Amino acid sequence: MLRGLVAGGLVAGTGLTLGGAGPAAAATPGGLPRGTRSTSGAQTLLAPTSPGLAEAELMAGNARWVDQLQTHPNENAARRNLVATGQHPWAMVVSCIDSRVPPELIFDQGLGDLFVCRTAGPVLDNAVLASASYAATKTDVKLIVVLAHENCGAIDYALGREDGSPAYPPPHAVDLEWLYAHIKPIIPPASTPDRVNVTTERNIKRVRDQLLGEYNVSQRVTAGSLNVISARYDLNTWAVTKVL
Repeated sequence: MLRGLVAGGLVAGTGLTLGGAGPAAAATPGGLPRGTRSTSGAQTLLAPTSPGLAEAELMAGNARWVDQLQTHPNENAARRNLVATGQHPWAMVVSCIDSRVPPELIFDQGLGDLFVCRTAGPVLDNAVLASASYAATKTDVKLIVVLAHENCGAIDYALGREDGSPAYPPPHAVDLEWLYAHIKPIIPPASTPDRVNVTTERNIKRVRDQLLGEYNVSQRVTAGSLNVISARYDLNTWAVTKVL
């Protein structure tokens, strides 16, 4: 069973080694040998060199997670010593703080592979925007993923506040009101079908668009060396799907 996305014409995972089940060093599109993934995580892997390859690698890693074939790459002593002298992450994930959705695990990546920025929702504040701006100055970073998930507590809180739910009676904490205020503009009417999912996807698409408006990010996206996408994680199937 292989699940994931079609990224730039590539079905995620195609041409990439999945645990020990595939060829030892299959080549990704563009001829870059991503490397052998051993179950011990013994080999340091070559980083993706384009936004499309970065997306394909993340989705291939998620496919391994779905199939319970994780390889836990780039975690051994050699990798720890290597990243102690400097890091070269090739993607950034902006995601929710939810304990069930750790990006390095659900994408089966290791030390030095990902920048990760996590806030409830997720919502965008100046710290997250500055983090994305900083990541965009690193040419190794080819992709930024804004990642949501189902059954998000922050979305539930915002909807409850919008509807005056007795589950969230006053007084309301100032910081939680800030969170509500940042989600409120994209909350649809109470009669909207599948309202929770609609709100969740509207939220991450808005964060994606806000990141695309940041100067350092937009310059690289225009140049074709960086892409910003939105996606969501399903807690039941364990799969990540792209949100257009």
